[in-house]
Amino acid sequence: MNAARQFISDIAENVSIPEIYLDIRKLIKQPETEINDYVRLIENDSMLTLRIIRMANSQFFGYARKVENLNHAINLIGVIQLQDLLLSSLCMRTFTSIPEQVLNLNAFWSYSTRCGIAARVIAQHSFAPILNHFFTLGLLHEIGHAAMYSKAPELCLTALEESQSQGRPLAELEREYLGFDYCESGSLLMQLWHLPEVYQQVASHHLDPQQADDKFQYEAQVIHLAHTICQDPVNGKHQQLISTSRDSFSQLQRLPANIDSIIIGEIKEHTDAVLNMLWPVMSPYEPVDDGLLIHE
Repeated sequence: MNAARQFISDIAENVSIPEIYLDIRKLIKQPETEINDYVRLIENDSMLTLRIIRMANSQFFGYARKVENLNHAINLIGVIQLQDLLLSSLCMRTFTSIPEQVLNLNAFWSYSTRCGIAARVIAQHSFAPILNHFFTLGLLHEIGHAAMYSKAPELCLTALEESQSQGRPLAELEREYLGFDYCESGSLLMQLWHLPEVYQQVASHHLDPQQADDKFQYEAQVIHLAHTICQDPVNGKHQQLISTSRDSFSQLQRLPANIDSIIIGEIKEHTDAVLNMLWPVMSPYEPVDDGLLIHE
């Protein structure tokens, strides 16, 4: 992973996560922290405040009560889920300077949002306790691509084009051209950001979840299933993977056999609204071939 470490080190200054996220994490670690401490920190960022209130009023994120201010919103969401939802929105700010001709951010974040929705649906139907955590895991699992296109767009585009023309896995070609793939770069980027280990594990192993540490294999499998369905969202096409997932993980045994069709329906219903909550300047959802993220 030396090539990937050097790559992430070279771009570290340009892809730092907003300080407010790190400040929130510091507050969470302090047992005497009160809701008003979070309010005072967040209210200085008017756009972030608006997004949190919108999330708290969102049926998709699981809240039915009407809230009108930041204090009530944080009370309703809870500080642990607040951390995950903030991370979802703040990461979008990090790559806004990438030129449109290099990376179609609308396509990238639309696809990422669909993966987040898929992961949350899987978590909901497997009765996971903190659903919005899985949304953020799904949203960010391909963040390594954004990092790679920010510095080496020509090589990344070459790998993409050959993947499409030759039918070879994109990650395999990225390793040939850059010495690493988006999974490695994503995991190292999350280390740079000091994100919890589960994010690093999911980014690194969502293509092969059995390679994840034992305590993170469930999360990696959820994102693997979400990723696979979103790459090729066709009803009934993923029955073998769904069946294998149900047989291999006790947490997934209660997944309905038609979870792919449920996911596709939820994606169609909620992608526009969720994306607009996280980043209101984005334009409406656009389908993206093969789940890829490049403006062609």
